[in-house]
Amino acid sequence: MNSRTSRRRTVINKKQAISLLYPIAAFLNSGGMNKAQSLAALNAATDYVAKSEGRRQLEHIGTPTCYLDLIANWSRERKFLDSRGRPRPLPLSGTNGFSALVKHSGTRRDPKKLLSVLMRYKNVRRLSDGRIQLVSPLFRASAGSKMAFEPIVYFMNDAASTLTYTLKNLRALSNPDLFWRTVESTQISKADARKFMDFAKERSLLFLEELDDWLQAHASTRIRGTKKQLRVGLGVFSIYSKERKPLLRQ
Repeated sequence: MNSRTSRRRTVINKKQAISLLYPIAAFLNSGGMNKAQSLAALNAATDYVAKSEGRRQLEHIGTPTCYLDLIANWSRERKFLDSRGRPRPLPLSGTNGFSALVKHSGTRRDPKKLLSVLMRYKNVRRLSDGRIQLVSPLFRASAGSKMAFEPIVYFMNDAASTLTYTLKNLRALSNPDLFWRTVESTQISKADARKFMDFAKERSLLFLEELDDWLQAHASTRIRGTKKQLRVGLGVFSIYSKERKPLLRQ
């Protein structure tokens, strides 16, 4: 890992680790495993990670939301769109260039460093005239032998927090019900699986943009200054794995 990457390395502390592991510990306990067996399983998994060969390397890219906001603004803000409403290629500098897009997205990160990450993960490409073209409307967090670390942590934290919220029965009568819904099939070819992923990306993007419009329309400036802010939203993830085998046996 080079020095530039290590300077923005994300570190998980004990409190965050406990938060991530709480739902797993609860399910292992309910599934009949005692503390010693659970710790042995965790040690075995840690050893497996250390010995694994050919797996993708995790790269630290910093807070991932800035990349998401940047792509969202590029895809929706009029001054960064062409006459057909599509994200237009941007010069690095200029009034409506890439650096202006970064500033408009509310991040203080170096535009050149953000661009470097977006290019490595094939979210953008540089045209022959030097302009930068957006090629993915959704942030790609993996490419080749590398995978971004922070988006994984954010995903795991959201999943763990939601499960913990449910397991600890923290729901009050005034709070909304949480939900989980998936669609899947074990009768799709590899070729059709790729087509499905493309179709799912397209439809998900339209759906998420509609939800984002709703959230923006209902945002209240009075809440921003409060110490405890409520976070609400919806996350979408894809599934691509071998056929699921029964996890639990009675």
